Amino acid sequence: MVNGKHSPVSSTAALLDAVATGRTAHLANLLADALQAHVIDGTDLQQALGLDRLSRIRARNDALTQAAAVLALGAGSSWETARRLAAAVVRFRSRVWDHCQRNPDGLGPVDRALRIAFLTGEKVPCSVKRLHPFTDTKPEHRP
Repeated sequence: MVNGKHSPVSSTAALLDAVATGRTAHLANLLADALQAHVIDGTDLQQALGLDRLSRIRARNDALTQAAAVLALGAGSSWETARRLAAAVVRFRSRVWDHCQRNPDGLGPVDRALRIAFLTGEKVPCSVKRLHPFTDTKPEHRP
């Protein structure tokens, strides 16, 4: 909740993570908050759950931005960060994703963020050009 209101973007990642890891107590709290927003505030149920497409895209974008922020440390430019992010996405998709869907223990900050991006079910870009906007910290420049 943000300012007493349900925030679908923050809950999208939390909900997807709770479902994937089987944390039922946390999942129950998230579902209760979403149902409260739906019944009391009149929020669309899919939106309250953070499962509407726009919320999933925002959660994916936020996760990619978090991964880029970690990878930007020591990078000479935003394009270098985008190259690092592209390499991380390809590595994650091919080697890590199948092993960490249910058990995120032991993942570093980049892989934790990428896991959330993949859990959204939205397509995760892998080209440097498409990932470059996520290296910009100003939200108005992100897709």
